[in-house]
Amino acid sequence: MLTRDAENLRGWLLLFMIASSLVVVVLYLTSKISLEYQSLQQATISLCILIVASAICARRGFLNWSLVLETLSIGVALSILGLVASYMATSVNLPLADQLLASADRTLGFDGAAFIHWVDSQPWLAWLLMQAYASFAVQLVLLPPILILFGQAVRGFGLVLSYAIACFAASLISIWFPAEATNITYGIDGNLLQSINAQFGFAFLEQFHAVRNQTEFVLSLDDAQGILTFPSVHTATAVVCAVSTLTVPWLRYPVLFLNICMAISTLSHGAHYLVDVVAGALLAIAALWLVTRLARVSPPILRRPVRAPALDLPF
Repeated sequence: MLTRDAENLRGWLLLFMIASSLVVVVLYLTSKISLEYQSLQQATISLCILIVASAICARRGFLNWSLVLETLSIGVALSILGLVASYMATSVNLPLADQLLASADRTLGFDGAAFIHWVDSQPWLAWLLMQAYASFAVQLVLLPPILILFGQAVRGFGLVLSYAIACFAASLISIWFPAEATNITYGIDGNLLQSINAQFGFAFLEQFHAVRNQTEFVLSLDDAQGILTFPSVHTATAVVCAVSTLTVPWLRYPVLFLNICMAISTLSHGAHYLVDVVAGALLAIAALWLVTRLARVSPPILRRPVRAPALDLPF
């Protein structure tokens, strides 16, 4: 049996998916972006399998496994919607904010270029940070099921909902802060990096400029990249994952260490400014705070209508 808080978050998660789907579809129809529907085939098949498997588990009484599969299906759907939202936000094509973000880093006393070169001079550190940076999707797939199966359904639902809120909020904020990121601003040549894998720091640029500059843009999931700079979604995800697993003793410290490394890796491998990281962390904290409040409130889809008391009529 789920606790009331878990039931509430489960309802809010479903409601958020429905609401975000409607908003994204409406904005998509008015944007210059079109989807390559063939690239959605694999994701659609995966969603169908997860939904059917969840229903089968529910009918056979395997509640926890049903919840795991349900949460994974909602997570996949929200990730796709969030990706489309990030491309629509970037397509608005407002002036680049790199100089503003770099100036904010200087105000904070942080030399991004020096940090990148220092990490590049430490092969073991560059490798460690690369593994942490690449753990983004793996954590989002594995941690919610683990939390649900170990009796922490509130944390599992909360992780997915907090991540989704942070993603959509980041897309909205990024409209005013599009950026090519630090490698371009600091003139770093990816071919000269010895230990840092420059894939994530440079690969997104082709998609970033294409969606900004083309009059019509076809989005394929096969070619899609994370194209948001400010705020850092990687950092927001790191904070959400770390906080969500604090109540599981055997998971707490490994996940905390991994996500500290992931947040740091956004500066070296993800080509983020320090201010992106700070904004991403604050965004995650706000999302987590909102989710803790939502856990105490029943969503509209779970509220039962209150029946009016029968009137004692004299006839």
